[in-house]
Amino acid sequence: MIYLMRHGSTSYNLMGRMLGQTDIPLCETGIKNVRSIAPKMRDFGIRLIYCSNYIRAIQTANIISSVIGVNVTMRESLKERHLGVLDGKSKDSIRWCGFIQKLGERNFTPENGERVDNCLERFSGEMKRIVNFHLDEEDVLVISHGGIIALFMRYVMHVNNKLSFLDNCAFHILYTDRKGSFHVSKLNVNLILGKP
Repeated sequence: MIYLMRHGSTSYNLMGRMLGQTDIPLCETGIKNVRSIAPKMRDFGIRLIYCSNYIRAIQTANIISSVIGVNVTMRESLKERHLGVLDGKSKDSIRWCGFIQKLGERNFTPENGERVDNCLERFSGEMKRIVNFHLDEEDVLVISHGGIIALFMRYVMHVNNKLSFLDNCAFHILYTDRKGSFHVSKLNVNLILGKP
């Protein structure tokens, strides 16, 4: 099994700001939420954690690692999409909302940002390497970012519904077949108290 998780909350997440490759840490709420779910992950059978090289993913991985007792491996290819001029902008901004709504479209690239195909190539390539290395052996946790995971689910997994975009600290459970293809077991599993 692969637990594909979005990092804990940051101040940008709580303020409704776009967060691409701006490298900011978890906020107090994010740290608290990760600490609350980590003990619940002890029985998942996770043998290794992979995370992006951004501080918010590293912090999330390290908190969970310290509780479940497994190693963390960073992978740059798991980082968030480069949002260019949209990074840091408010999702409610009248000036930027039209562009923000287009972010999931395959043919839209924000100014100075990263093309969807480039994101998908690096991210799915890393996911395939992880799967090939662990196929039939170990369950792993992969901690990444909401935007890139949503693109992966939409274009690689062909899942595009309200559950395919992850809440902070939530995860999808994926499995692979003998050919190394990905399949969905569960979408948007949320272990934070008070969440559905």
